Amino acid sequence: MSVLPLLTIQDLRKSFGGVAAVGGVSFDVRLGQIVALIGTNGAGKTTMFNCINGQTRPDSGAVIYNPASLPTAERIRMEKEGTLDKQSASHPINLTGLPPRRMARLGIGRTFQITATFASMSVRENVQMVMIAHKKLWRRLWGTAGSLFREEAMALLETVGLAAQAERHTATLAYGDLKRLELAMALANDPKLLLMDEPTAGMGGEERDALMRLVHGIAKKRHIGILFTEHDMDAVFTYADWIIVVHRGKVIAKGNADSIKSNRNVREVYLGADSSNGTEGPLPFLHNHGT
Repeated sequence: MSVLPLLTIQDLRKSFGGVAAVGGVSFDVRLGQIVALIGTNGAGKTTMFNCINGQTRPDSGAVIYNPASLPTAERIRMEKEGTLDKQSASHPINLTGLPPRRMARLGIGRTFQITATFASMSVRENVQMVMIAHKKLWRRLWGTAGSLFREEAMALLETVGLAAQAERHTATLAYGDLKRLELAMALANDPKLLLMDEPTAGMGGEERDALMRLVHGIAKKRHIGILFTEHDMDAVFTYADWIIVVHRGKVIAKGNADSIKSNRNVREVYLGADSSNGTEGPLPFLHNHGT
């Protein structure tokens, strides 16, 4: 795992009508690390996540992307593609307030709670469209799009288990397969950081586990950092390397699964118990409870 963090969140703050939705949050994500951001509804994690991924501008604080944490070969590739200049490659980049498209050019992929795909296109064409956009080849779209990045798209579909459905119209896919397609599209830019907003939302138990197992395998094989929000605690405790618990817009605990399960602050907030009274047993919010 890289010594330098790939993503650094510094004292992030966001208020609505005088109410602090995010009240001074700081944490890191490193290459090869899977970090989960969790909390009950209203805890502030959605606002926090939106501030990080560019959908919402924070009132203060910073979202810092550090290309210097990337392998040298990766930085050289991005310089050749024009997504990084030599000066940016060795210095932190302030992402705060940048539009999502600019973040994508820097090697940051995203998936959403509600899948974002092109329903009228085939599964393969969805992945190709992302690659065409990333390479800024829109001028070659008419008449030649079907041949651009075809092999690369098929390789990604193979990775996520959708190669056999490559020529199907996206509108006909089952929900779980749509989630896999969205993952392939997020990986089409070869990101080093992947932001995933409730990746298993709306999925059944077996589908949730299969998708998270796939995401975990891809993260480790490709050595990319992942930050995700999630309500399914089985998925969080099974696949996250590091867990950040938020409550009322603040981080109340950070750690691995075992430390979070036994953390005094987490128990007091979500169980409503004084840790000195010896209360044991699972925390109520550590059960699946939908989105």
